Amino acid sequence: MQVNGFVVHGAVAAAVFASGVGAVIADTTASGGVTLAGPQVLRLIQNAPSALAAYPSVKLTLSMSLSGNGQHAIFEEHGVVSPDGKSGRVRLDLPNGAPSITFLGVGDAMYVPASQQSVATLGKHWIGLHLTRDANAGSLTAPSGSDAMTYLRLMPGATGQVKVLGHPTVNGVRTTHYRVTVDVLKAYQHLPPELQNGAGSQLQQLGVTTIPVDVWLDAQHALRQEKLNLSTHGVSADLTIQLAGSTTPVDVVAPTASDVYFVGSITELVQDAINH
Repeated sequence: MQVNGFVVHGAVAAAVFASGVGAVIADTTASGGVTLAGPQVLRLIQNAPSALAAYPSVKLTLSMSLSGNGQHAIFEEHGVVSPDGKSGRVRLDLPNGAPSITFLGVGDAMYVPASQQSVATLGKHWIGLHLTRDANAGSLTAPSGSDAMTYLRLMPGATGQVKVLGHPTVNGVRTTHYRVTVDVLKAYQHLPPELQNGAGSQLQQLGVTTIPVDVWLDAQHALRQEKLNLSTHGVSADLTIQLAGSTTPVDVVAPTASDVYFVGSITELVQDAINH
């Protein structure tokens, strides 16, 4: 979608451009005043998203700051999704006074409430989009919960040295803060086939081969926070994602089919949600 000159869709940042507690596992050395973690910690980071898979749902908050072409905008997402990112409810807060959009993910479809103008024009109260798994799947992945989960799926591409930056508290939970480099090709190769046309593929197309990523792991080695910056073609995106496993299952129901107007792209979906 495009809001005030900024393109946002399924893998928004891609498209526009351990120990948890206590001592670090394995050998550590000092290098220029920075503590380096051993290979065991690297493997924990690579496997961190899987620690969330044991929960029925994942609560998440994503904050994204986009800058480019003399413009700046901040987007925020809040929601609860299934660990695979296919089902959930996420609210996307748009910048510059634009109304928020609530996305419902149910299986391989996504729904948003239609704007008043769209209701009057289309005669439907919901806008829907089928998420296909073909060559266009990357641009059709939901710009909400599964968007955030896509960034988590980059973690298997973590490589090289791991820097230890402290033990801050994130949302009341003590964590260990690490900095690592993600190899985009390596992350892409670890994705299941049905997801390989998503963010990783788009990042490669934009010429992004590596990404410095900060991660915060808790005592159970679950990812509590992730930060990354993507810069390409004059546009910079700073993302912060906070997560927590929840014991409450995702409870979303698709709207009545007769009250849904299906469109063929993320752009149409969002435009019909915000037109006013």
